[in-house]
Amino acid sequence: MRKRRQSRCVFEWGFLLGLILSVSIPASSLDAQEKEDVLLKALKDEMVRSIEELRLKDLEKPYFIEYGVDEVETFFIKAVFGAVVRSDHGRNRVLRVDLRVGSYDLDSSDFMSRSSPYAMMGGGPRSLVLENDYTALRHDVWLATDDAYKQALEQLSAKRSFIQTKVQTEKIPDFSREEAIETVAPRRAEIFDQNEWEEKLRRLSKIFRKFPAIYDSGIGLTVSFAHKYYLNSEGSVSRQPVSLVSFHAHAATQASDGMRLAHFVPFYGTSLEQFPPEKEMASAIEKIAEELTALASAPVEEKYLGPVLLTGEAASELFAQVLGPQFSGQRPPLVEDERMAAMMPESRFAMRLNRRVLPTFLTVVDDPTQQAYGENPLIGSYKVDDQGVLAQPVTLVERGFLRTLLMTRRPRKEITQSNGHGRAMPYGSPNVQIGNLFIKNTGGKSFNELKQEMIHLCQEQNLSYGLIIRKLDNPTITGRELSVFALSRSGGRGPETISAPILIYKVYVEDGREELVRGLTVTEMTIAMLKNIVAAGKDYFVNNRITGGGGLGGSVFAYAFMLSNLGMSGIPTSVVAPSVLFEEVELKGSTGPQKKPALLKHPFFKK
Repeated sequence: MRKRRQSRCVFEWGFLLGLILSVSIPASSLDAQEKEDVLLKALKDEMVRSIEELRLKDLEKPYFIEYGVDEVETFFIKAVFGAVVRSDHGRNRVLRVDLRVGSYDLDSSDFMSRSSPYAMMGGGPRSLVLENDYTALRHDVWLATDDAYKQALEQLSAKRSFIQTKVQTEKIPDFSREEAIETVAPRRAEIFDQNEWEEKLRRLSKIFRKFPAIYDSGIGLTVSFAHKYYLNSEGSVSRQPVSLVSFHAHAATQASDGMRLAHFVPFYGTSLEQFPPEKEMASAIEKIAEELTALASAPVEEKYLGPVLLTGEAASELFAQVLGPQFSGQRPPLVEDERMAAMMPESRFAMRLNRRVLPTFLTVVDDPTQQAYGENPLIGSYKVDDQGVLAQPVTLVERGFLRTLLMTRRPRKEITQSNGHGRAMPYGSPNVQIGNLFIKNTGGKSFNELKQEMIHLCQEQNLSYGLIIRKLDNPTITGRELSVFALSRSGGRGPETISAPILIYKVYVEDGREELVRGLTVTEMTIAMLKNIVAAGKDYFVNNRITGGGGLGGSVFAYAFMLSNLGMSGIPTSVVAPSVLFEEVELKGSTGPQKKPALLKHPFFKK
C-alpha cells in the first residue's frame, strides 16, 4: 500500500511537470504553499487528475484547463440621515472554470450556436464551500470541471460543423500560447472594526440634516478583503491578496418645476489607511449638499451649441465612458445566427491601428503596474490578470495615433499575444478591460488659459457665453443604470453619448463670470469627436471607478452583480486625465412632463 501511494504521488508530479510548456513550477515551492493552503492544493490535485483521466470514450480530452477562484470577505454598511439602515458581513468563494477541447488553433471557445446561445459562457460560476475542507473542495471542483468538459465537447462539435459550411478567409488561432508564471504571494489577514465605522457613517450621514432642500440621501461603505487564485494546466499558478474599499455619499432632490437632481462624492482605496480623515470626508459631503441645494434653484437651460470645457472629474469620466471601452482588442465570437452576429461587441478602434484617433498632443498609456499617482491610490492596479498573464504597461495612443489594443489570450490578426488585460468579474469570464488608463498631454494649459481660449472661441462664433462642465453622473453610483446613458449603447459597441452633466456653469464672454445652470444633457459624444479636442490642461484628475465586465460573457452577469452590495462588485479601474476643451458640443434640455415634488415637506424640517 505504501509503495502504491508513493508511486502515485511520483506519477502525478511527473505528469504535471510534463504538462508545462515553458516555465515549470518548483515542487518545493508549491509544496510549501500547499501545506498552509488547502484550497490551492485541492485545485492543483483536481487539475492533475482531470488532465490525466477526464475523457469520454472515443472523444477528445481537454488540452487546457484553468481555475480562477475569488475568495472574498465583505463588510457593507449603509447609513441614512444619521441612522444605520444596513450592516452586513459576508464571505464567499466563487470558482470559474475555463476548460478547452481541441487545440490552440481551433478549440471549443467563443462560439454561439442557435440551440445554446449561452453555452459559450461556460455555464457560469460555481460557489465553493467556505471551510478549508480538502475533500469538500475537491468535490466542488470535480463537479464544475465535469460540467465544463461535457459542455466544451458539445461546443466544439457544433463549432466544427458551423465552420465547415463557411469559407474561411483567415485562420487565426483561438488561443495564444503564453509563458507560464508562478507568483504565490503570502495570504494577508485583515481587520475591520465594523462598530467603529457604523458610528462614523452615522455622524457623516447626519450632515444632510442641515439641508432642507435635499429629500433623499445616504452613505454606503463597502470593504472587500479578497484572495484571487489562478491555476492552469500550462503550469501557471498565482495567489494574490486584493483589497478594495469604496465609500459613496449621494443626495437627491427635486426642483420646484419637478426636475429630479442628484449629486454624489466617492472615495476609493485599496486599504482603509488610504482614506482621508473624517473631517475631510465631512467637508466633501457638505460641499455636494451645498451644490445640490444651489442646483435646485438654478435657472434651466433649453439648448446649447458651442465651445465646452470639461474639467477635473468630468474630463476623466468622459474618457472613461467614451475612450476606455474602445481599446478592447477582443475579437468577436463566431455566431451561428447572423442577426445576433451583427450585435456582437467590437471596438470602433479595431480597424484603425496606426490611424489618428486623438489630437497629436495626447498620448494614452494603460499601466496596471502603477499603484498610485502622486498621493492618490490607483485601484486599477493588479499584478496578474485573470488568465495568468503578468500585467504590463501598454502605450495605446502615441501623439494621437493608435498603436495597439488591449488584449486577452484570444488573438486577432494584427496582435497575436496577450498583454495582460484579461479581467473577470466574480460572475463572468475574462474579457478585455483597462487597468490604470493615463491620458497624457504635451504642453498643457492652466485652467485660466483654457477658460480664456473658450471665451475666444465663443467670440469667434458670436456667442455670449460658453459652458464649463465640472461633474458628470456616474450611473453605477447614483443607481441610474437604466437611464439615457445605458440605453444609448449601439449594438454593444459602446456609448454614443456620455452620462448627464451634474454641474454645468455658463461662462459669460463679457466678464468671465460663472453661473450655475441645470437641465442640459449632451446630445452626442462619439469616439470620433475626441479628435476635435482643441486644447488640454496641465492638471490631472484621478478618477477611481468600478466598471462592469466588458464583452458578452461579462456583460450578462455584470449588471446583476453590480446591483449587489456584497462581493467585489465590478472591476476596479482608474482613469487619470487632464481638462479638455471642445470647439463645439451640442446639449439639449430635458423633454416630457416632470413628476411633481412631494406634497408634504420633509418631516424633519416641517417646523
